[in-house]
Amino acid sequence: MRIIADTGILVALLDRRDQHHQWANVIAKQYKAPFYTCEAVIAEAAHLLSGKVGALGVIRLIDFLESELVKIDFRIENHTSRIAALLQRYENVPMDYADACIVVMAEQEKYREHIILTVDDNDFRIYRRNGREALTINTPQSR
Repeated sequence: MRIIADTGILVALLDRRDQHHQWANVIAKQYKAPFYTCEAVIAEAAHLLSGKVGALGVIRLIDFLESELVKIDFRIENHTSRIAALLQRYENVPMDYADACIVVMAEQEKYREHIILTVDDNDFRIYRRNGREALTINTPQSR
């Protein structure tokens, strides 16, 4: 089983004031690291953290990468047409770039058995991998 981290869990882990901080801590202990993600999620999390907790939050996010608690396991150049197709298909949701990358990660064979850790319950329940398969997610609303 591979654990895929979306932006929300990373922000919640690093911002004690985040409404999902307690959930994120419980989940981080429940699942075995590393958590896999993509550069889009890291960039989105860094942007949100810099606005919420400043540079210290971004430095702690980088520490997650250096300690290999979180690993980047996605190269956009290998999946550009699929990402574009997903963005177009889910334009009405709307799907953002980081979410598209997460869905494409989940479509890869090595992620056949996966759990996506996200605070974004509604959108990830709509998205489908390979056009028809529901994603396996764990959200604060799943409790």
